[in-house]
Amino acid sequence: MSEMEIKTVPDMETDGETVLKLEHLTMQFGGVIAVNDFSMHIDRGEIVALIGPNGAGKTTAFNCVTSVYQPTSGHIYFHGKEIGGEKMHVTPDRITEQGIARTFQNIRLFSGMTVFDNIMTAMHLRRKSGLLTQVLHLNAEEEKKNREKAWKLLETVGLTDVAEEMATSLPYGKQRLLEIARALATEPTLLLLDEPAAGMNPQETNELGQFIVRIKNEFNLTVFMIEHHMNLVMDISDRIYVLDFGKPIANGTPEEVQQNPVVIAAYLGVDEE
Repeated sequence: MSEMEIKTVPDMETDGETVLKLEHLTMQFGGVIAVNDFSMHIDRGEIVALIGPNGAGKTTAFNCVTSVYQPTSGHIYFHGKEIGGEKMHVTPDRITEQGIARTFQNIRLFSGMTVFDNIMTAMHLRRKSGLLTQVLHLNAEEEKKNREKAWKLLETVGLTDVAEEMATSLPYGKQRLLEIARALATEPTLLLLDEPAAGMNPQETNELGQFIVRIKNEFNLTVFMIEHHMNLVMDISDRIYVLDFGKPIANGTPEEVQQNPVVIAAYLGVDEE
């Protein structure tokens, strides 16, 4: 793609309540600019996808939102409150407490734990009882409620039959579902999914898309998704942002992005004159 074809595009406006907003986000590693002046927003209840070729900077943007990286410059707002940026030093656990949960491109379950215990461990974030109360087993009522919530989550994702199996012994597709259930256990309002359909066949991908829409509605979520399966992206996304070499090149509805010649060139390549 020639230099003239890469240009900053204005963020597409919508009329909803903004949940996540990035302003001029830049992340630089030495001489490499992984994300370059990226602005975007997601409104409440939307499913918004971030797409682009491999190495475009998508996961780096996710890592900035979740404070794995501190951006070189720019600002990140969640429900109008600044939670990240060039002068912010917020730990990832604090981001989760704010109401942002994520999954990873490479599944990261708690190894050595059962399916059920993976959910219970994630629920500790929202415990109201203190450490001493837990040590003295004075939190029986809260523990009972959490176990009931954990079981309901497993019912939601269809994993009750493997609740006592070791998490890492599950088939790949079920591990994906467990990772999403574990994220839901932290009671997020914004769910970040990093390539949730990676490694899935077309039927599994289609079922995953239906599942994402269902949990978005059931849990009143807003979803921000990185994905390479374009059928999934086009089927369930309300809006799409496109990065290429760290730079935003397009955003809009699935139909607009699908027909955008700059996006087509970024994915398929064009002949240099």
